[in-house]
Amino acid sequence: MPNTQRAVRSGGKQTRLTLLRAADEVFLEHGERASVAQICERAQTFPNQVTYYFGSKEQLFVEVACAAVLRAGRHAEEAADDAGTLGAYAGTLVRTLLGPELARVQLFTTAMLLASRRTDLREHTGDTLRLLHERGEVALHRTLARTGWQPRTPVEVEAKAFWSAVFGVAVQMSATTPDIGYSLTDSVAVVFAHLAIPDNLLDFPLTPEPAPRPIQKHLSEKGSR
Repeated sequence: MPNTQRAVRSGGKQTRLTLLRAADEVFLEHGERASVAQICERAQTFPNQVTYYFGSKEQLFVEVACAAVLRAGRHAEEAADDAGTLGAYAGTLVRTLLGPELARVQLFTTAMLLASRRTDLREHTGDTLRLLHERGEVALHRTLARTGWQPRTPVEVEAKAFWSAVFGVAVQMSATTPDIGYSLTDSVAVVFAHLAIPDNLLDFPLTPEPAPRPIQKHLSEKGSR
């Protein structure tokens, strides 16, 4: 490939990345009401570049929101890694997602509402939901191995129930005033109710995760003699 074409492609990727980063900041600050002009001012680009790289502001918003909720989920898992009990683990996940990561979660709930009216946006939100559920299944399997807790339904259903509860609370928190909406403590209780973790297991200590087994090196018969 000629050097000129490589430079053009590299420049295009960088412009797209710059727009994504700027849009993430602006949408977190202003929500879906943010304008293309605000995003382009932050990115130091031109409005026609949003159309060129993303098709529309709505498509840019959905892409940003999907990446944001995946980041929020990863941050919640990282925050809960050192939890000593099952209750602390689940509580840290919820308090992280509906506390410091709430704005990112709410971006995705808005993206899902947009996708409910725009079929062209649903593939991205659907793929993101599947990935969230898959990550949730992995985390729940790992937690079950450390507690022996047997959930009431299959693990894949519990993972979906967790995220459905989180999204439901996030929507209500964004649609109500603080005096009638959920507090963070209430939110944790609501999600716990959806998961139906028995009270006697909330203080159950999480055993350390087993260290990965070392790879055994097998000597050949000739070499072992």
